[in-house]
Amino acid sequence: MAQSQSKIANLLRPKSIAIVGASDRADAFGQRLLHAVSAGYGGHVYPVNPKYESIAGVNCYPDVASLPTLPDCVLLAVGDGLIVDAFENVAKAGVPAAVIFGRAYGEHRNGRQRTGCLAEIAQEAGVALAGANCMGFINLVDRLQVTGFPFSSLGAAGQVALVSHSGSTWSGLVGNSRQIRFNYAVSAGQELATSVADYLKFFLDEGQTRVAACVLETIRNPEGFLDALEQADKQDVPVVVLKLGRSDAGKEFALSHTGALSGSNAAYDAIFSRYNVVSVRTLDELADTVELLQSPRKPTTKEVGVGTDSGGERQLIVDIATDVGVKFASLAAATDARLAQYLDPGVEPSNPVDYWGDGGDIMAPCLSALADDPGIGMVAMASNMVDGRGGLHGNVQALEAVFEATDKPVALFGNVATTMARAEVAGLREKGIPVLMGTETALRSIKHYMSYHFRERLHGGAHRSDPSGHHTAWVSRIAGTAPPSLPSAVGFELLRDYGIAAAAWASINGPGDIEAFADKHGYPLVLKIDAPEVPHKSEVGGVIVGLRDAGQALRAWNTLKDRHPTAPVIAQAQAKGFELLLGMNVDAQFGPVVTVGMGGIFVEILRDAISLIPPFTPEEILARLKGLACYPILAGARGQAPADLRGAAETISRFGDMCLELRSAIREIEINPLMVSSSQVAAVDCLIVPRSESA
Repeated sequence: MAQSQSKIANLLRPKSIAIVGASDRADAFGQRLLHAVSAGYGGHVYPVNPKYESIAGVNCYPDVASLPTLPDCVLLAVGDGLIVDAFENVAKAGVPAAVIFGRAYGEHRNGRQRTGCLAEIAQEAGVALAGANCMGFINLVDRLQVTGFPFSSLGAAGQVALVSHSGSTWSGLVGNSRQIRFNYAVSAGQELATSVADYLKFFLDEGQTRVAACVLETIRNPEGFLDALEQADKQDVPVVVLKLGRSDAGKEFALSHTGALSGSNAAYDAIFSRYNVVSVRTLDELADTVELLQSPRKPTTKEVGVGTDSGGERQLIVDIATDVGVKFASLAAATDARLAQYLDPGVEPSNPVDYWGDGGDIMAPCLSALADDPGIGMVAMASNMVDGRGGLHGNVQALEAVFEATDKPVALFGNVATTMARAEVAGLREKGIPVLMGTETALRSIKHYMSYHFRERLHGGAHRSDPSGHHTAWVSRIAGTAPPSLPSAVGFELLRDYGIAAAAWASINGPGDIEAFADKHGYPLVLKIDAPEVPHKSEVGGVIVGLRDAGQALRAWNTLKDRHPTAPVIAQAQAKGFELLLGMNVDAQFGPVVTVGMGGIFVEILRDAISLIPPFTPEEILARLKGLACYPILAGARGQAPADLRGAAETISRFGDMCLELRSAIREIEINPLMVSSSQVAAVDCLIVPRSESA
């Protein structure tokens, strides 16, 4: 549940603070906290501790109820054994916000876990609560450090906000030496009451945040988190997320290929894609990306121009850029001519341009030529700024000159991050020139920067409820189905009721039924078993395709009955086209997650898939399908007839609506393959796994 933003303001921008457990004892946590809060902060600070009448000449109060005025926020610097009682007193006094630093592990005297007691108190009293088990927060807008391990030197407030589940990461990012300036940075801890979503909304509502960075282990308020991401995208505030724990260890589903594909990451990938969240893999990549995105300049095209002083490193840059997906602009004829004036004889103009040679100081002219090229949206210098080395100041002067002469983004990146001369790099950053630290992280951050600024807003459509009234009947029918899955015949009926076509099919009881089916639908046809206990029929010889006449069909019938004597059999018209997988499983936090990818028997090997959160429009599907490696085939590569992508998008959109309708009854659905051709979009197989009663 989202918290009142006024109470979040009481937490992060308090006008008065009380410290329960303040101490005069040297190096006690309560003493460090008192000193940190008192340094530079202009609000009232009240020490609270019944052991003292005063601390450092300031009146000390025995409890919160004795304070002359009710503080906006109380900091609890007490041990786990006292924490529940101390916080209960704070809540009873009507204090709107608090911070709990301790772990609060173990049981309270009532036999309940302390964390559960604290969460209940906070929720009942409506207290905004940072922690437990957190490092606190900084608010440089008000020069406030709420932490027992304060930073000795923090610059002026910037326009980057941070929320981190990892306390160590929080302290490392706040104390960075690369001049990323935060306005707010929150160590969220266990989020017993106040969530990442609440902090993000506060940052956005404040209106002073240009970039929000998050280091997340999990999401405890999914609905609020999605609302905050949508607000950020609408306000043009990029959210950069490092999601921890992205391994497949959290995979819950095993029956379908969809479950094997999605694992624990599918929901996050789908959400990040929909709301244009910038997803990074490492802390260095996060730092480079934040530094670039905080720049007020925006690229004019999606393509980059790079100048470098190393032929070898130019090859490295091109290699990594190819892997990452950074695109170098083709140079205009006028740019070629300008570069040719400066480069040594025999050196061809190119992008990236290697301007090292015998022609003197040509860095600024070459970079200026790139900046003036209309096809280049951003210019970067790639150079190792070695301290004390000749040419260092020339690099700085060239960058500054180009930066001042263009409105396009201009950045520096070092291929060896540890060589970057600190003083010169600091000077460039002060002028507004981002300095990125390392070839791969720099190029990844440039990719993120371009993708964000040229993003499409695809926030899905309104859920279209089933107009035909099938929902109630199907929920009841599915609930009465024995595990592990529904028969395909039942699945095809379900798809039909929700407007999703299947290739013509019929249940077969004997050879005469095959003949009747062939008379109606023709050859070739397919025979396959329909046994719910066999989710992947082809793996056990349960599918025979390409049956072109009655003789082949009869032999196939006999073969299936020999292999699977008791299994029902289905006949189906053999559809042609490209095989897609269309699947869904229910994420514990975010609900249905739909997977679309290359289908058939190689789906788990090639793993070419995207994930989406329904509802979504056909337009969103069409945009997202371009992210598949197999998309060129669907679009008609090498002279092939293009698939009916609009029809596929409509089918996938209806599938998403169906998944939302039936999310209480179905745990997993998979159509594999969904056959897509220029004239047809049809399901060929359907696996549906009901939710268990305990789910």
